[in-house]
Amino acid sequence: MKIKIIIPVSTNKWDENVESDYGKLKRPETSIEIVHLNQGPEAIQSEYDEANATPFILEEVHRATQNHCDAVIIYCFSDPALSAAREISTIPVLGIGESSQLFAMGLADRIGILATVDPTIPKIRRKLGARGFSSRFSSIRALNIPVLDYKNHKKVLKKALEVATPMVKLEGAEALILGCGSLLQIRGRLQEALAIPVIVPGEVALKHAEMLLELGLSQSKKSYMIPLPVKIH
Repeated sequence: MKIKIIIPVSTNKWDENVESDYGKLKRPETSIEIVHLNQGPEAIQSEYDEANATPFILEEVHRATQNHCDAVIIYCFSDPALSAAREISTIPVLGIGESSQLFAMGLADRIGILATVDPTIPKIRRKLGARGFSSRFSSIRALNIPVLDYKNHKKVLKKALEVATPMVKLEGAEALILGCGSLLQIRGRLQEALAIPVIVPGEVALKHAEMLLELGLSQSKKSYMIPLPVKIH
């Protein structure tokens, strides 16, 4: 099975980390192709960023179908362009945010999300509400570290422990999602310290894609219509 990973930002800053992580996780028969955008925002932290990235994401999804990929993963917790990508594709298209949320709800009743910065929290709540998930997510707090600084793993882990501890002790979170595709290499330490499941969205999405392909499943075209032909001027 061949899975295309679209990192929907115009930098190769995360390619190596994702490739290393997926190289350890993927099944032996799974082939991974990782791309980032040639144009678009350098990071996605707002709906404005998502809108700017959307046409370039859809170009990569179209290329995936042309190049005989079996599935696509949009590697951003915000799931930019996810519904549109599903409309133009007959192969499974997954967003790491949605996959991690579905997975977490099978592990705990009350779930926390560790967001990037405070201004992103309303956007996360809107997306949870649109999916009907809001009642299961008891706590959302932000690291308030810019996404482009996440390669400093010591700094990120220290801050994550400071932010996540009250989510568990005061707000009752029973599982935690790391709410950014760039939050790699802190899961083990965080899970040990908090004594609850800690979910890395990108890792869950890879296993979700492999499972769908093994079962022969993809998004319903009753839910995600093939776009009707219209003139675009």
